[in-house]
Amino acid sequence: MFKDKLKDRYAAADKSMTVKKSNVFMLALLLPLYIACVAVYLFNYDYANIFTTIFKSTFLLEIVILAVGVFVFLGAALLAKAVILSVFAEGGFDSVKFKIIKESQKPYCCLTEPIKVRQYQFALAVYILAAGFAPYLISLLIGDFIFVLASLVCVYFAGADILMLFGLFKTKRGSYVTDFDGLLLYTIYEEIK
Repeated sequence: MFKDKLKDRYAAADKSMTVKKSNVFMLALLLPLYIACVAVYLFNYDYANIFTTIFKSTFLLEIVILAVGVFVFLGAALLAKAVILSVFAEGGFDSVKFKIIKESQKPYCCLTEPIKVRQYQFALAVYILAAGFAPYLISLLIGDFIFVLASLVCVYFAGADILMLFGLFKTKRGSYVTDFDGLLLYTIYEEIK
């Protein structure tokens, strides 16, 4: 197994965070982003659009349709991340596992073997752009406030990936990483000198 090969030449360091602490960090990170997104929306559209959206007779039906759409969109973004991870992993798609984080009820895909940190950051960036940024752009184009709210839900699902992306910037080039195992965010394997 590739992980066993790394143990001889690399020192492992676990980076972990409780769900409560992760949620606090995500709130601190995402709240200004949420405020900015709503401000940009209001700059392009007026307040009447918000009230029109909420007081429509089809509002509840739109909520149900958007909820299904959000999960389909997030599933597609997760699948894109899994494909990118499988390209970089030595074991291919067999090295990728899908699971649900029980504490937050979020779907997630993770690796069973390490890959280089920069490759992993690329996979995270693709997921963040697909799950977080693309829905917001679509909501601005459509111009309906309910789509803005749905896009903010998508950003929440990408929140842990945003935290990991920023956390990995300090990691040395040439290091390896595996991700998510319970409360463990990731394990870094840095070369022993």
